[in-house]
Amino acid sequence: MAPVLSLLSTLTLLSTVIHSVHGYNINDPKQLLRRDGEVDTSEQLLPFIDYEAISEAADIAVSEELQRRGLLDAEEVNAKRSNSPRCSKINVRKEWRKLSTSEKKSYIKAVKCLTTKSDFGISTYSDKMYDAFTYIHEQNWFLFHGCATFPVWHRWFVWLREVTMREQCGYTGPFPYWNYTMDWKDPFASPIFSSDSETGFGSHGNVAVAEIAGATGFKVDNGAFANFRVNLPEPHFLTRNFTFWKESDPTGQYGKAFGKWFGPEQLQKTLAANTFWDFEKLMDGLEAPQSLGIHNGPHFNQNGDWSGPAWLVNNPTYYPWRSTAPNDPMFFPHHAFSGSGNNAPASNTSTAVAPTSST
Repeated sequence: MAPVLSLLSTLTLLSTVIHSVHGYNINDPKQLLRRDGEVDTSEQLLPFIDYEAISEAADIAVSEELQRRGLLDAEEVNAKRSNSPRCSKINVRKEWRKLSTSEKKSYIKAVKCLTTKSDFGISTYSDKMYDAFTYIHEQNWFLFHGCATFPVWHRWFVWLREVTMREQCGYTGPFPYWNYTMDWKDPFASPIFSSDSETGFGSHGNVAVAEIAGATGFKVDNGAFANFRVNLPEPHFLTRNFTFWKESDPTGQYGKAFGKWFGPEQLQKTLAANTFWDFEKLMDGLEAPQSLGIHNGPHFNQNGDWSGPAWLVNNPTYYPWRSTAPNDPMFFPHHAFSGSGNNAPASNTSTAVAPTSST
């Protein structure tokens, strides 16, 4: 059981560092008041993003929370709301299994397309838009992980990915999410990990690699992302290890591939949370002994790019400052579900409200 405890200790250490970086008290309304409308739009790099509308929407969202806390009056909030930008279209996302074969092909084609598009100067490590998402996530890792803003920041991040695929790569299909609570009894048997060269995300492959010092795993050699190259923190093959959980939990105490951490019982506990912070603690297993939570379960039941900083724990140059998780194309279907706010138990998927995005 030591390996699982080591995983939990690693996450606890990361959480401690994150909180020290944040440097503010999330329960202090005066500090929240000072952050009202603080959206940095000084670097408007992407020509297809309406930065002004994002800033206005953020200001309204914070103002509504301030009103709830009695720090702003309703008249002021209503005035802001009446002038708020309106979405021209609501896009309904689809669970991966519900996509047609042609929709799956189109989505994966658009993901790969990002490796050919300019990032408009976002990253200092690469000029490709695909790598820009890893860079953005990495640069914001300590600000938006292990805190109450984790879910909402990642909802924005997934939305940015969707918009970029549509604007730069002409993608017109539904953005997919992976409801992995349906697969909690055997996560890696999910059809999303199909080895199909056009419609599958692949498994972990057969060739052991260690292109980055201290970061081991298997080169993904099947599925649509076979032999896929990524560039952060340095160029390497997309790497996974779907057998890692066996080393961490040899008795299967936490279910196959840690499936119990995102099974029905853990899901119900998480959805019963009353505040964003309580929700985040349960999502990520913070202050929750012997659990990594619904969000972190799929990150840590394997070992590779998708694991983020944990994959680099044996490399002091990169750990804990570098996060590779968005290198893996599974990151976005994973987060499109975990951050949707509509996570429904696997037994109730037929009546779940589908995650949505706006354009």
